[in-house]
Amino acid sequence: MTGVLPGTGCPRCAQPTHPADRFCESCGAALADATTVVIPRPGRGVGPCADCGASVGADGYCTTCGQLRSEPDRDEAELGGVAMVTDRGIEHARNEDAGAVGILAPADGGRPHAIAVVVCDGVSTSINPHVASGAAARAGVAQILDALSGSRDAVAAMYAGLAGAAAAPTAGAGIPGSCTFTAVIVLPGDGNTQVTVGNVGDSRSYWLPDPPAVGRQLTVDDSLAQELIAAGAAPQSEAVLRGAHTLTRWLGADAEPTPWTERSVHILSVTGPGALVVCSDGLWNYLPEPDALREFCTRTDAVSAARALTDRALHAGGADNITVAVIPIGGAS
Repeated sequence: MTGVLPGTGCPRCAQPTHPADRFCESCGAALADATTVVIPRPGRGVGPCADCGASVGADGYCTTCGQLRSEPDRDEAELGGVAMVTDRGIEHARNEDAGAVGILAPADGGRPHAIAVVVCDGVSTSINPHVASGAAARAGVAQILDALSGSRDAVAAMYAGLAGAAAAPTAGAGIPGSCTFTAVIVLPGDGNTQVTVGNVGDSRSYWLPDPPAVGRQLTVDDSLAQELIAAGAAPQSEAVLRGAHTLTRWLGADAEPTPWTERSVHILSVTGPGALVVCSDGLWNYLPEPDALREFCTRTDAVSAARALTDRALHAGGADNITVAVIPIGGAS
């Protein structure tokens, strides 16, 4: 697949190019810039030590009592019209989620050629889930953007992102952790938008068109509950509810080298206005249905929607870490 946008010409040599190209193949001129943000960002705490009031060193540890400075409960980012929020929640001692947004845009500004969003949820039973989720989110979005710059094939780019994210938790020093992975690649077009979805685990992506169109969940959980439902069990049966968060696929420690199948990646075209929502189970535990999510995303901006969804999960109990990205499609959603 070669994308949905018409080609343009290099401003230096007029060689025909594709909007996703980052450099002209003929003269090497820069055509597109890749920008990425990953949250939560480390070292965001400021001020003296909360325990003894002494100064805190650059490494985050108090110079007097040695206490490690705690990170703020929430981090937010906005890039290319996409809003993302991650929050520790109420019951967890630390945030084991991570999210990343990447944009390919013209070097001189203008509408993005491609948007990539990744959300990873650390598996709490692994040793370093927060490290795994951060590494996977960062590597996943980087590999997606690199692949789009080369092949322009969004499906191939999603598989490249999956491969990069799967390798990331085990690439560094220390004991690797595990995490889930859900991602969308958005290629804006005239009249429709191409969306490529990838998923391993039980984080989710949703398409929420403005009413009266019907919203839908774009991913299928890799969970014991989903396997039981596929085998014929009732969705509200005790066995299904008990297996709701027992993963059958994940990335990182103790996972298969390629823990995804052809069903893990698919492509669709959507027409706006509406919004894509990519989130961890800390949100969808409380708002699993598309219509419930859409109430927070209609007639508002992406930042307000992401904050409102996060606050809703907190007010409902905040039993898990919460990460949500909102991607407006077709203008204001």
